[in-house]
Amino acid sequence: MTTLLPSPQHPSSTLVNISSDADLRLIRILAPHASSPEAFETTCAASISQGDAAGLLRAILSEPAALAALILGDEYSVEEACGAFCLLGALLDRVVVEGGGEVQRQLCGELAEMVASLGGEGEKRSAVVAALFNLRSDGLEKVRLLTRIVDLAEVKALAPGADGSSLSNVLDAEKLQSLMGVWGKDIPDVEKRGLFRAVVRGMDRVLEKLRGDRVDGEGVASAEGEVDKKIKEASDRKQIYLLLILETYKDESQIDDEALTYAQQASVGAINDPINLFSTQQRLLHLPAVKALQKSTSTAPLYDLLKIIHEGKLQDYRDFTSMPDKSGVFASFQLDEAECTKNMSLLSLVSLAGEHEEIPYSAIASTLEIPEEQVEKWVILGVSSGLMEAKMDQLSKVVIVERCVVRQFGSKEWEALKVRLDTWKVNVRGVLETLKKSGAGALDGQ
Repeated sequence: MTTLLPSPQHPSSTLVNISSDADLRLIRILAPHASSPEAFETTCAASISQGDAAGLLRAILSEPAALAALILGDEYSVEEACGAFCLLGALLDRVVVEGGGEVQRQLCGELAEMVASLGGEGEKRSAVVAALFNLRSDGLEKVRLLTRIVDLAEVKALAPGADGSSLSNVLDAEKLQSLMGVWGKDIPDVEKRGLFRAVVRGMDRVLEKLRGDRVDGEGVASAEGEVDKKIKEASDRKQIYLLLILETYKDESQIDDEALTYAQQASVGAINDPINLFSTQQRLLHLPAVKALQKSTSTAPLYDLLKIIHEGKLQDYRDFTSMPDKSGVFASFQLDEAECTKNMSLLSLVSLAGEHEEIPYSAIASTLEIPEEQVEKWVILGVSSGLMEAKMDQLSKVVIVERCVVRQFGSKEWEALKVRLDTWKVNVRGVLETLKKSGAGALDGQ
């Protein structure tokens, strides 16, 4: 089972010693901070004697100040507060399950909501919710609790690759989706969407902090390079989660203003960097929320540019930027036109490599509208991007393509694949016939 926090190394025996009177001792700790300590203790004691775990939890929830005493201030450490919430998690397990566990889910959600509303130190609040997360097995509860944890967590715990952060590790998109499959297959899309939105908000906080660090830094090259690397990692994680958000909108009827906002953000991210997450972003154009951008005059140019970036060539891009009603998209969505042009040139080279096994330098120069002496520089860029593998014959001035990604795969590409397979079958048949004849000749010679 994946946990977000290790078990406390030295918990307070006052709070977490699990014994027959542990519940009563927890209540005695909380009671002095209740609005009416004596009445609170009496109500809780009655629930304990009757075995009414739900009633006991509701009594505790009715006194926010009592729980606040555990979390706010320095009276109790993070470990002690987590220990207390472990007891509350154990109480949730004793709630009589009726209505498919909805009572447990409601009480668990109310506990997390109360912690979130308290304010104060983010580390302690996220830690106590994580204590609940580690104890709960219901998939829907875990998604909701993780959403709270992400919103409460400090920036240092959210950053991709953060040292010692189990939360950052869990938020790796591939790992999180795998975990959600283990938690349960019936988690509604709207709940997943809430979690994915929280991660996007978290990455925005990380990026704000990192960009501030870069501005405040002393300009040391190595330090700047490290910050830039972290910015790229956080930006990539944000972009991946934007795509996951959009995938939760299954059809056009679900599209709302929020979906369109996320579609704009994801489109801008894909246009700004179509290379790094090439495979991941290939599905973007087919998502209903992104398709809906075509219907608004303010976002239609963004969709058109995205389509060209994904499927078009440099000439398509040149035609687009020459249109007065389209070219304003760069300023409207804060896109770097020079960077877009560079990426479009690189993608056009990849498309050319997908169509030919050998490409003359002159063909590349013509396609990219560059002098022939710059061809090798662009081929090196293409290879270093990971989108293609090729060798250059500098004497013959030919690029030999060994492998390249496919930017789109439609009927034209299927037809080309069929031709190649037919050619391969003919060649294999010829080899087999030759082997058969040579074998027969060897037998005749014996």
